[in-house]
Amino acid sequence: METILGTVYGCFEFLFGPFFAEYLWGYNCDTQAYDNPNLFNSIGLTTIAIALTIVLLYYYFLNHPRLNGAGHWFIFLLLASAINLLVAYFWTVSDYVSGNIQDCLQYTRDEAGNILAQLIYKTDCWKFGMANAWVSAIVFVIFSFMLKWWSSNCKHSPTLLKYKK
Repeated sequence: METILGTVYGCFEFLFGPFFAEYLWGYNCDTQAYDNPNLFNSIGLTTIAIALTIVLLYYYFLNHPRLNGAGHWFIFLLLASAINLLVAYFWTVSDYVSGNIQDCLQYTRDEAGNILAQLIYKTDCWKFGMANAWVSAIVFVIFSFMLKWWSSNCKHSPTLLKYKK
């Protein structure tokens, strides 16, 4: 599962950069191996759970005839994406602020130990949050089309084609 989620997030690596991706894959500077926790897996599973919860909330718990429309469905999609953006941001920024991202991933240093270049910035946490919002939206759409058919009131939301009676 972790390579599947990592591959999905890898499609968005252009947003948050390769060094931030190495941190998320669990790269350990000391051992030069990927033996730290894989955050793609943890954050990805959390994203899937939140998106599924909001889909179930829309189709089965609220399930009101007034919510049976593309506009209301889109609001729930935005809600899932916004929550997952914040989850990914706060998850990664807490590591950034507390210094848990290893030095070799954050900086390029010369032989004397002086910083030549910074490789990971706080904005990369926001960029990863945006990537997570896109992943959340994709997961939300997939779950919607898988689970909407058994809803008593919202099974036609969203519709792919408009049809006339």
